[in-house]
Amino acid sequence: MLFMSFVWPQALFFYILVPCYIFLHLYFEKKKNKDIIPFGNMETLLEAITKTKNIDLLKHLPLILNTLILCLFIFAIARPISTIYVPIRDTKIMLLIDNSISMEATDIEPNRITAAKETARKFIQDLPKGIQVGIGFFSGNIKILVNPTVEKDRVLNALNKLNIKTLEASTAIGDAILAGSDSITLNDSGNKSIKYNRQLLLITDGESNIGSDPLFAAAQAKVNNIIIQAIGIGNPLGTIIRGGILTRLDEFTLKEITLLTGGEYFNAKNLDEMNKIYKKIRKTIRLIPKEKEITFIPVLFIFGFIVLLQLLKWSKFRFA
Repeated sequence: MLFMSFVWPQALFFYILVPCYIFLHLYFEKKKNKDIIPFGNMETLLEAITKTKNIDLLKHLPLILNTLILCLFIFAIARPISTIYVPIRDTKIMLLIDNSISMEATDIEPNRITAAKETARKFIQDLPKGIQVGIGFFSGNIKILVNPTVEKDRVLNALNKLNIKTLEASTAIGDAILAGSDSITLNDSGNKSIKYNRQLLLITDGESNIGSDPLFAAAQAKVNNIIIQAIGIGNPLGTIIRGGILTRLDEFTLKEITLLTGGEYFNAKNLDEMNKIYKKIRKTIRLIPKEKEITFIPVLFIFGFIVLLQLLKWSKFRFA
């Protein structure tokens, strides 16, 4: 959202000069037209009048441009300030994406891992400027590829490495949360009284079957004021994958993890639902107002209109 205020709002009273200027301009133009000069050759006069009819619409252009310049000048000296809402300082989001074998399931086209990758890409690209974002993959092994950074390109390049060929066995949700928590708090001051805006975004389609207890890991995240948002991919009833193995989505544990840390659990059964979930998560990012003077904007328009006016004077439309 964007709001407008002024450093010197009293300057806006000068807008009363605008109708005064228009009145004086039209008054002197009318007075000038009354000063008729006798013209002996009527044929030449009629020919000149006919030629000027084509530019009658432009005769008031100098008045329009000068009026715009005056309006913008008054606006500029009032020194406008825009108030926009930006993420609080040091906002960090860490994406933890499940790359276990079950992510090859095709119940979400073309497959779960590709859907997770492409929706995560859009989420990262759409994040407000200034947010630090990091990324890690987890299966039985945990890989933190990029610690939270404002350099989105680094994160997107790391995301490109995720594909169906990189899938591995097992799912260590607890270890992933612990590693993500370490990464997201890497440069924190250690002052527990500071309420940092930290979110772990957990994207998984399975249940933890190796490593630390996910609830223990979530409790550690809570101690560090980290919120966990979880996206469960696929059908909670389970899906058959390669080798005839039934993989289930452990919604109960994911709900407990998010509830413990003040986050929310979402279930996504298709690509459209995943994109909608990411939009909801973006709205949870805390924003604060920030004021910035934007006097340069009307000044740029003033400069442009002055240049346009001068070009018209130099062109075949020569104004007095």
